[in-house]
Amino acid sequence: MPILQLRNLEKHYGHVQALKPSSLNFTRGEIHAIVGENGAGKSTLIKLLTGVIRRTGGTIVWNGTEVDLASPNEAIAHGINAVHQEVVLCRHLSVAANIFLGDETVKFGLLQKRAMTRAAQTILDDMGFSLPADALLGSLTIGQQQLVATARASLRGTKFIIFDEPTAYLTRQEAAQLFALIRRLQGEGVTIVYISHRMEEVFEIADRVSVLRDGLLVGTRNIEDTNDAELVALMINRRLDQIYHKETIPFGKLLLQARSLSGKGFSDISISVRAGEIVGLYGLIGAGRSEFALSLFGRNPKTSGDIEWQGKPVDISNERTAINLGIALAPESRRDQGLNLNLPIGLNINLPVYDKLSRGLVVDAGEEKRRADLQIRNLGIKTPSRRSLASSMSGGNQQKIVIGKWLNHGAELFIFDEPTVGVDVGTKAEIYRLFAELLRNGAGIILISSYLPEVYELADTLHVFRDGRLTGTQTYREKSHEDILAEAIGV
Repeated sequence: MPILQLRNLEKHYGHVQALKPSSLNFTRGEIHAIVGENGAGKSTLIKLLTGVIRRTGGTIVWNGTEVDLASPNEAIAHGINAVHQEVVLCRHLSVAANIFLGDETVKFGLLQKRAMTRAAQTILDDMGFSLPADALLGSLTIGQQQLVATARASLRGTKFIIFDEPTAYLTRQEAAQLFALIRRLQGEGVTIVYISHRMEEVFEIADRVSVLRDGLLVGTRNIEDTNDAELVALMINRRLDQIYHKETIPFGKLLLQARSLSGKGFSDISISVRAGEIVGLYGLIGAGRSEFALSLFGRNPKTSGDIEWQGKPVDISNERTAINLGIALAPESRRDQGLNLNLPIGLNINLPVYDKLSRGLVVDAGEEKRRADLQIRNLGIKTPSRRSLASSMSGGNQQKIVIGKWLNHGAELFIFDEPTVGVDVGTKAEIYRLFAELLRNGAGIILISSYLPEVYELADTLHVFRDGRLTGTQTYREKSHEDILAEAIGV
């Protein structure tokens, strides 16, 4: 008997069908992947299964008995838990306090902090997570916080656990640790639902995969009976070879030249970027790619080397200088560094240009509206209004807002750091087409990515980083994937 059965499950918001009647079974001890574009219904399904929202219709059967799942507490009581893409723990508390949150050890009315820290450290070590239990959660990287959330979820009597894009911010080593834990949980009979946009992960870890499209379950396959091309076609009605949109665009003027640039986390880096060119920076997380890019943008100071902008020496000592030159940064964590989530979309888009929209203390409301609506329309940002909060948008739409902000400013060099993390293949294709449009309009792009197929298929010039230094450079498809990966890991 399946541990969980969904029978014609559906969810409506007024006239909008977020999840159309869908029936799906989950087997005890299986790893079941769920894939689909942003807006396909994956988040709605997670919320229904974890009791965050109530279903409009259909039934949910848990271990042969119909259940309501009317609240998160009810879901947890049955053994259903989730690890979300965005960490929802308490950053101001220790790792141990977060792991035992709501289940603290108390003696004579006193919190037993030392005992909890020792117990948490044992748990983390047993799971293979190299994390300090006594550290503040906020002092850890986003990827490390994700591992803490995983440890917490797996300890709460969990029989059914949902992972939502769990490797989006993990290093290769951390992802390996997570996969080892998932397989161990599977061996203990725990059912895993694995939601990811990364097809290689789905084929590495899943037993079965189900596809959602436009709120409807369109198919379930055994993993050995399907392939990338079939899943992509089910998801977006588009072939896999149409995803990486690469146009032949003549190179224009030299925009940026960095010579022997050194700084914190990188040393002796020389690159150039021309108009119409994508320059890729590849390497494992921590290899120095992002640190180098932040120095180009003036966020981190360089310690030596020279930078020329359009043939003239420049000293980019701060971000304002970079912005005034025409350099834009779409950072790795768009939610933390690229957007003001609690502000409207229109305000986010206009943030760099309010000095141009204002006369003294008065903002030209008409021009403010025109500029925001132009970017929303041109970029295809899916929103009912520019007044909607950025926090209400999907990951792909949030990335478009960041891009629109700098298009509005008139930037000529765009630095994209992990631009497609957490977005589906359909939105990836839209972002890649946007890259081509930027290039046609005379911009240059620095593309930083840990996903080798992305930089391999898009970059005109690809630089490989390892331990803060360049270990290889190639023109478009000059080397094989294996050669590039070997340069990145040093084998």
